[in-house]
Amino acid sequence: MRILLTGAAGQLGRHLAPRLGELGEVVTTDLQSGDFRCDLSDRRLLDKALGRVRPDLIVNPAAWTAVDRAEDEPDMALKLNRDLPGWLGAWAAERSVPLVHFSTDYVFSGARDTGWKEDDAPAPQSVYGRSKLEGELAIEASGANALIVRTAWLYSHFPGNFLSAILTRAERGEKLTVVSDQVGSPTWAGHLADAVVELLRRRGELGSGVTRMHFAGNGTMSWHAFAELAVARAAKHGVIPAPVAVEPIASARWPQKARRPAWSVLDCSRFEAFTGRPVPSVEDGLTGCLEMWKEASS
Repeated sequence: MRILLTGAAGQLGRHLAPRLGELGEVVTTDLQSGDFRCDLSDRRLLDKALGRVRPDLIVNPAAWTAVDRAEDEPDMALKLNRDLPGWLGAWAAERSVPLVHFSTDYVFSGARDTGWKEDDAPAPQSVYGRSKLEGELAIEASGANALIVRTAWLYSHFPGNFLSAILTRAERGEKLTVVSDQVGSPTWAGHLADAVVELLRRRGELGSGVTRMHFAGNGTMSWHAFAELAVARAAKHGVIPAPVAVEPIASARWPQKARRPAWSVLDCSRFEAFTGRPVPSVEDGLTGCLEMWKEASS
């Protein structure tokens, strides 16, 4: 089986590539790297790449993930988060090729005390959230057989995410100030990649059309609580020299262009029922990530 992996240079793509290799031949692409380079925002170039690779499965973690910049650059966010999934879906539907796509907790908003389920009504508050929801709908409209995996608060030891940002500052001994009134379930990219492979091993049981599945770390905490936990664990693992202070702050006092959901917890019971496997805890994910971080820096 030949698998096309987009966004191969991103944090999720870099975790997915070796794991997807257990299922078949992986062909990677990204704007500046991979087995071949491709500007995925250009449909002509994308169709040319698809024609060259002729994949039996498409896995698409490529996305516009700059949440605040999306408010200023909505056209680019929509190009990658709505148009690209729709183009992939159309190509896949025409050739009966399955597609795996990733979405986000940011399609939801509102206050509650239980996790969001796959069938709950979305109500995105930001350009980024709307663009990701429109990507889901574009895949649905394409008629492709697709698995859409929604996740939340994704992090890794690679640069460009919340964890790497705060630990880089903590390593320099800087005090941290972190929002305390946004609650979610931090998700290690390694656990998400493992979950996708597990779902793909069972893809024959998914049926036709679009299947949505939630996967996030098992646990509920604020960004502030996660930062405190991460700093303490990073010091214990020797990733940073010593813990630093982590001060809480309200979202209203932390200016950001895009509105974030106050409640980003995802209900992952559908994944657990389908696979028969529990979702790993936030703490286990953090431990796995920090172990990779220390190994990569040694």
